[in-house]
Amino acid sequence: MSTSNNNNIDYKKILSAISYDMRNSLTLMFQSLQTVANQPQATKTLSTEELSDINYQVQRLNGNLTQLMALYNVEEDRLMIISTEEIVSDVIESAVFQNDLYTQSKGIEIQVHVDDDLHWCLDRDLIAYLIDDVLSNAIRYSQKRIDIDVSIDDGQLSIAISDDSNGYPSAMIEAAAAPIDELASSFGRMGIGLLFSKLIVLSHDNYGKSGELVLNNDGKLGGSTFTIVLP
Repeated sequence: MSTSNNNNIDYKKILSAISYDMRNSLTLMFQSLQTVANQPQATKTLSTEELSDINYQVQRLNGNLTQLMALYNVEEDRLMIISTEEIVSDVIESAVFQNDLYTQSKGIEIQVHVDDDLHWCLDRDLIAYLIDDVLSNAIRYSQKRIDIDVSIDDGQLSIAISDDSNGYPSAMIEAAAAPIDELASSFGRMGIGLLFSKLIVLSHDNYGKSGELVLNNDGKLGGSTFTIVLP
């Protein structure tokens, strides 16, 4: 079990933001279901796009619950993690499968490049959440393709998720590189997702090194790349 120091973070504000996100997702799902309910009885059906949208909101709710459960175990501004040795390809393929309906409805091709025998010590639930969150957002903004490339660089695990979107706003790239306290004080502009993602990687530490996030718009597919680095 590992911990990471994250002082001066207003967890009450974070929990409020998560609750707000959950309410929004539930509202959108309710509206979709109401649309179906108001259709004539003989023609009640959900289109592929509507099913995809509901699936996306369910994934968001699942992510929000993961955030709540992780923050519930915070003690003295420390995010608790449980690291176990995992097959990296299994963690990634699980996230790809979770987004299969969304991927198909958008016509997005996902290619995964990872050694099937690669093992790494990590918190499976939190890293799976992180990959799923990054992937679902990449699917949302991509045009045709997403690549997931896994490698070992300087003794650290690197998971790079690249897409052919229009790229990240410069403010988001700067926020990802900012100290955690600075990001926590202004996360409202970027959303809870980036802050929680940074908390997760910083909580993975080994031999004095902590994980990090690297965002850029120089991706191999001409769009953005979100890289998760774990020691």
